[in-house]
Amino acid sequence: MAAGCEVPQPPRLLAMARRTIPNRARRWGVFAVGEVRTGLRRVRGSFVPLIQSAMAAGLAWFLAEQLLGRHAPLFAPIAAFVCLGFKVDRAPRKVAEVGVGATIGVLIGEAISIYLGAGWWQMSLALVTGALIGRFLDRGDLTTMQGGVNAMVVVGMTSYASQSGGFTGRWMDAIVGALVALVVAVLLPRHPTERPRRYAKTTLSEFAGMLDMLGRGLIMGDVEELADSRAQRKVVQQVSNTWETTLSTARDVVAANPSLWSQRSEVAELQRLYRLTTRAQRSSYMLGRQGLSMVEEVGPLREVGSLVLEASRATHALAGAVGAWQRPEKARATLLSIAHRASPTGLGTEEWRDIALMSVMRAMIVDLLQITGLSRADARNALAEATGRPFSESSEDQAESDSDDLSSPLWG
Repeated sequence: MAAGCEVPQPPRLLAMARRTIPNRARRWGVFAVGEVRTGLRRVRGSFVPLIQSAMAAGLAWFLAEQLLGRHAPLFAPIAAFVCLGFKVDRAPRKVAEVGVGATIGVLIGEAISIYLGAGWWQMSLALVTGALIGRFLDRGDLTTMQGGVNAMVVVGMTSYASQSGGFTGRWMDAIVGALVALVVAVLLPRHPTERPRRYAKTTLSEFAGMLDMLGRGLIMGDVEELADSRAQRKVVQQVSNTWETTLSTARDVVAANPSLWSQRSEVAELQRLYRLTTRAQRSSYMLGRQGLSMVEEVGPLREVGSLVLEASRATHALAGAVGAWQRPEKARATLLSIAHRASPTGLGTEEWRDIALMSVMRAMIVDLLQITGLSRADARNALAEATGRPFSESSEDQAESDSDDLSSPLWG
């Protein structure tokens, strides 16, 4: 064996395993707690829409039973709930797509069950027929999916349907449910930006929690706390992905409905916030990676850690302002104060690790200041030691009205 190569002895391996297992459990604990927080937020956000869907489903059953004389009109409440779902951003077009698909699917399933019976090949035929007709009727994916799924459901319920009065007429139940859902979607007030704003607040709150862990880890020189921030990063990423999805839906809803065009500026600002938050997350990830390796080498980095902790509090305030859709004055003031003090040469040390980490910290502060509404030029010029060499955008960049580096049209 080569000199200098030491093979860990079994007791040493056992000690390493004892340290690793609790650490992994701790990481999973951080991730699990974050998932519970986001899950509870989803429940709060879906509670009212679910109550509305439940009332619409009950109304659909009542109308089909009392007005049409249908016996056990199961597909009426099913269609109503499938069309309305559990979200507040209900686009009438999407509700109509689902309703048409559900009705066509039930009708095709009934026809196949009556004339061809029920079996494995009838199920396949129902899926192909329902999906193809849905595809022919509408370009939306929802119509195609509902056409195929409901056709299969009806064929699969052959024995139950025969015991409750036969197949013919169940498509009428689906129509009733779809019409009730459409009326509810049209009449209820719509706030297409409510969910994106809620997820913007959630993303920034979870991001602030990650910065809090990062700051405390740097101040105390706690490697485990810094590693915990990496687990929290996964929570931030998952919530951020949902935010992006809700933004896409809001953009489509607002673009398709002229009565909601007044909210286009709000959707545009939310998109800007999303892109800048993603940029800030990348800066913080670099800060976390470098901070962890540097703490392992030299111990606590208190000066940078204290600024990160202040940035965490500012980000919490920023999350509250975005959730209430108010100008983030408090968060901006705190971040400007941090920027004025974020000086690599003001650390009182020539240690290259501190200076390098402060440089990364400055980049993240610029990103956060832009989220508050400042332009990149103003955010850069607010940094310590920026006087005399101001940052400015090129004239070509200034001409880009949708550039993220310009100040916010709402909060700038």
